[in-house]
Amino acid sequence: YAVWILTPSGYEAESDRLFPAIYMMDGNWNVAFAAGLADLGSWDLMDPFQPTIQICVGYAGADADQALAVRARDFLPPDEIVPQSYLDDTESGEISQKIDRETARLYLHHLRNPAADRFLAFLTEELHPFVLANYRISPNDVGLFGHSYGGLFATYAALQKTSIFRNIGASSPGILVDGSAIFGLYARALAEGGLTPRNLHMTVAARELTDPGSYQSLVGGGTIQFMRHAGSTPLSGLDFTSAILDGETHVTVKPQAAYSFLRRFYL
Repeated sequence: YAVWILTPSGYEAESDRLFPAIYMMDGNWNVAFAAGLADLGSWDLMDPFQPTIQICVGYAGADADQALAVRARDFLPPDEIVPQSYLDDTESGEISQKIDRETARLYLHHLRNPAADRFLAFLTEELHPFVLANYRISPNDVGLFGHSYGGLFATYAALQKTSIFRNIGASSPGILVDGSAIFGLYARALAEGGLTPRNLHMTVAARELTDPGSYQSLVGGGTIQFMRHAGSTPLSGLDFTSAILDGETHVTVKPQAAYSFLRRFYL
């Protein structure tokens, strides 16, 4: 993995201060955006955001060139169901004309053999101890933000029995209606009496719900189902909030979702 750790401008001057930290998925694509988030409060005089340490986790070497495929391995929960139509479209090349045949084969393999449990173990058992030892992070104020399949991973992490993450943001998670492993995890947590305390803020783009197309079934439908279920059947230990973000697509909603997450937990 490649990891970028971005500190706010006051980090060196305030040598005794501990800072909230936020792990952000898809680091290769998000590191430039996250650099601004670390110091957002320095420039926004209307919303006094806390300075944060942004930890962007991405890929290096060959994995960086095949990130679309490798992130499916890391972000999808074990036993997650992928619609056969999506697998067929990926195999035929209709999902994306921008990936080569080898990447498409790897993508299909990881869609069928996901391992979010191993990626979560890497974050919590390997990376986080290193970060704690080398940066001034408040150990009780650690966040996680992910978009799309990264949002699915964030939701998966939020439903584990214990967690290092206090504040979790799941943007447009690819939760499938009825069939997603996420609903089984939620049911298991209910049956076991709940979770250790943490917060989950879930967002979805309005156009993922209203515009005809694959995002309605692959993102919008399952996300709304989860929002309804979490609202009507609260899970002890999980403080759940949600928002629908108007006017955005699956791609353009990510910055707005990040700001919604920060406003919820870091003002």
